[in-house]
Amino acid sequence: MRCSPPRRPGTCRVDIGRRDTYDLREPERSREHDTSEVVTARLIAALRLRDPGLADHGHRTAEVACAVGAALGCDETALDRLYTASLLHDIGKLGVSEAILWKPAGLTTGEWTVVRTHPEEGHRLVADVVPRDVASAVLYHHERMDGEGYPFGIPAHSLPLVVRIVQVADAFDAMTSDRPYQGPIPITAALEEIARCAGTQFDPDVAAVLPGVFENRTDARIPEELRHASPIPGLDPPGSVPAAAQPSLISLRGRPV
Repeated sequence: MRCSPPRRPGTCRVDIGRRDTYDLREPERSREHDTSEVVTARLIAALRLRDPGLADHGHRTAEVACAVGAALGCDETALDRLYTASLLHDIGKLGVSEAILWKPAGLTTGEWTVVRTHPEEGHRLVADVVPRDVASAVLYHHERMDGEGYPFGIPAHSLPLVVRIVQVADAFDAMTSDRPYQGPIPITAALEEIARCAGTQFDPDVAAVLPGVFENRTDARIPEELRHASPIPGLDPPGSVPAAAQPSLISLRGRPV
């Protein structure tokens, strides 16, 4: 790994030996908070206009991720970043054509290749304006513990905790939500699948916490009184645009999450 000459004092472009370079600096502190909120709100508004179901998935993923984070002892700042990372994790799908995203049948190899660009495309949208661990969750949420994920095949145990929590929350919501091409599976079945994949796809410590979050419950939605408050003001609530208006591409089995 090597650093090319900085674009301005205090910045660095890190070449990871792949198709692009990624700026791993933190946004300037003087503008980080306000800019991050404004950009996040506008990106989520754009996502909701294009695919309300996918925007709702981000909200539900955020609720589950924050519940897991709280159970793991994350502080308020970490929970705020978990929420923002979950909202934005699929934002790169704005760069994938509707013909692919809303295709009801199986994807071709070429279409899979296009879909797999969304973590990198999303990272390019947010890297300069959100905290580094939030941007990492956008870029790495499809990596796996065994190094068989994408886009880089990085073993997930080396990634920040926020990434490993979003991975589990993302998959859980994908399995328990109603999609145009598959219905939701029961909570118990989703928890069993997460447990089965612990250590290979998911962080086993994160996966081990999830059953406690949903103990004695049949609803996959986190109760309102237990939800972490959104750190992004002014967002439309989940369901504010009918999800049936445009289908979304979220699935753990057979299709991209």
